[in-house]
Amino acid sequence: MLSEELLNQLAQTVPLQRYGAPNVPLAHVQVADDTLAAPRAGTLSLDIGPCQVTLIVYAGQKAWCLATIPLVAGDRVLPLRLLEEAARLLGQQCDQAAVTQLAIAAITADFDTTLAQAAGMLTNPLLVLSLDGQHILRATNPAVATDSQVGRFLAAHVPALDPKNFYHHLYLTNPDQSPVPLLVTPLSHHNDALGYLAMAVYATPIAADQTELLPVLGQLIANAAIQAHVIEPAVSARDQLVNLLLTSPVDATFAAQFRLQNATLPPAMVIMHVIPNGQQTLDELKERVKYLATPMFTQFLITVHQHRCIALITVSLREYHSGHFHQELAKLARHAGCHLVVSNLYTRPEDTVAANAVCARTAQLQLPQPVVFCEDAFFELMLTQVQDGSAILPFFINPALQALSAHDATYHSELVATLNAYLQATCNQAECAAALFIHPNTLRNRLARIHSITGLDLKDANTCFKLAASFKVAHYLTARHLRDDTTP
Repeated sequence: MLSEELLNQLAQTVPLQRYGAPNVPLAHVQVADDTLAAPRAGTLSLDIGPCQVTLIVYAGQKAWCLATIPLVAGDRVLPLRLLEEAARLLGQQCDQAAVTQLAIAAITADFDTTLAQAAGMLTNPLLVLSLDGQHILRATNPAVATDSQVGRFLAAHVPALDPKNFYHHLYLTNPDQSPVPLLVTPLSHHNDALGYLAMAVYATPIAADQTELLPVLGQLIANAAIQAHVIEPAVSARDQLVNLLLTSPVDATFAAQFRLQNATLPPAMVIMHVIPNGQQTLDELKERVKYLATPMFTQFLITVHQHRCIALITVSLREYHSGHFHQELAKLARHAGCHLVVSNLYTRPEDTVAANAVCARTAQLQLPQPVVFCEDAFFELMLTQVQDGSAILPFFINPALQALSAHDATYHSELVATLNAYLQATCNQAECAAALFIHPNTLRNRLARIHSITGLDLKDANTCFKLAASFKVAHYLTARHLRDDTTP
């Protein structure tokens, strides 16, 4: 295929800026790498920059720039998609027969031999990485082994691998994630996340046949690793520790059972229900969340128990109340496509059953937030326990709110919204004025007007607590369509 024809085809799927270059025949496509040998004639190279992908063709002794394609910073999906599409147009395919032969040989061969043969098919070294992405379990070349520059770098850095950015189960690392580019695919066995298979771009540049081969070889290597006990199926056994806490009376043997699975009985922890947003099965969701969450937390265990996906997170009191913990959970919910219901922090393992029950009841509230902490839903949980709530609960709404609501309707004022904002700001006038985008004097005038209408002492903590509770009751009734006239 000539380069002009290829550009015409690519232009139908991605925006590109063309440059004056000869129309040359193309036979091969790869990712550009200046540290390796120069490509042969007729090779299309994809030079991946921070903001664009440059298409370069080698003709004779000269490199020509064919086109550039804009790239969102940090996007590692588009380059792989371009590589795959260009290879499809050029008719490049991987050798499926060789994969079949390797699979047959792997039945009797030892693991290191199988891994070396797979590396030979890819013409680059292979690494088997632990689930946290920081430990090299096996490598086919000393240059990428545990004591190599790559091994030391991975051990010292929390990985930023994000399964959401896998393209057909492939991920290309950024320079800040590995000193040598790694093409990574996840390893799993019976829907249990095991680790990663990574190809180090060390001998040859990334080519399309490698991106097609690596995920296929990953399935083969995962099975071989389990057979050879390179990766123990203890990952599943570790997750069964959550079931143990949920179903068995806690005794003195629990700490030893955790140690047996290279885990620690947490000194402080939370239970978390993981609820899918879409059509994911619970097993698929469990595997996806495990890949995402394992590097985030000190210890993360997840299981499927009684048709629920349930995780146990080791977290200290300071971490539980930190903004970072909340941000990590929000990121996890966003990337995994799920809702998270998080229990209160507890320190006694025997409280896991109660924490799980509270999470289940909180989940039944179907609150819209992607991450819900049970302690934040405490008031709603109590209200659900009130029998004949639609008839009884309105009487717990302070009549001052109804008086202010009537005043707002008559005089087009905003006293109810002002009072709510004041309570939300924990009675801090400066913070409340900033939230309402009004002058502090305007706020003081409104608070004085509220006092004159209702007689409320807005400096009294108990009064403010009861008013905040009234707002919560009104919101609860309105949100559940239990009563239409409770809006304060």
